[in-house]
Amino acid sequence: MDTYTDAIKNLYDITEIREYFNFSKFAGFLCTNDIMPIPHETVSFKKNTYPLRETIHTGAEEDERVDTEFIYIIESGIATMEKDNIVLDIKASDDIVGFSDLFTFNSSNYSYKVISNAMTVVKFNKAHVVDKLLNTQEGYLYHYSYTLRERQNLEFKERIRREKAESKVILAVHHLLEKLNLLNLKISDLYTSFPITMVTLANYVHLNVNTVSTVLHNLMKLGVVKIDNKQIFVNLEKIEAYIVDIDRHY
Repeated sequence: MDTYTDAIKNLYDITEIREYFNFSKFAGFLCTNDIMPIPHETVSFKKNTYPLRETIHTGAEEDERVDTEFIYIIESGIATMEKDNIVLDIKASDDIVGFSDLFTFNSSNYSYKVISNAMTVVKFNKAHVVDKLLNTQEGYLYHYSYTLRERQNLEFKERIRREKAESKVILAVHHLLEKLNLLNLKISDLYTSFPITMVTLANYVHLNVNTVSTVLHNLMKLGVVKIDNKQIFVNLEKIEAYIVDIDRHY
């Protein structure tokens, strides 16, 4: 392989991109970088509210519309990314809400709903973000990092689309545990709390709730999960072994 090809491969190496241009560093790049620092504010949202939706007061009436002027980098909390009441993705710490519509200012393809007790975000004007992304080399790499992440999400959703119900659920739970940074937790308890409801999980994997409930109760018999007062708990060691077995037959 020639030097030029090596250089291109290194430039687009996903490991390097994740390490140096992940979204835990993106807010710092926008706020404190010496070139074109962007004004921002920290905002909190309550459970079951929609961060990209605002109420417009028009005299005697109130009109609710999608607010497409801002993006939000999540500091804490969890939100669903939805379209036509279908959960397409789960957004959590260091994810960006509104980035999928970055170059759209008049409409949004998606809605976002807070599903944790609260969600704290850093709020940026979208036009300022676009300006900085287009005029800095680092900005391009952050946008490229986001594109890679979204492509991986699409590949994952396409994979589970072809799986049977049990594999869909177990793969989705494992994927979301990783996304929520819960796989490497050092905990004294055997089971880790899974902060996604059965209804949201069913929507995410495109199965009805009864099917997901049946799958989870079968997994309970194997000790992979347990359910207490509708809350799902996961045995991390057993789910890892289960994933290895699924991958072996994939």
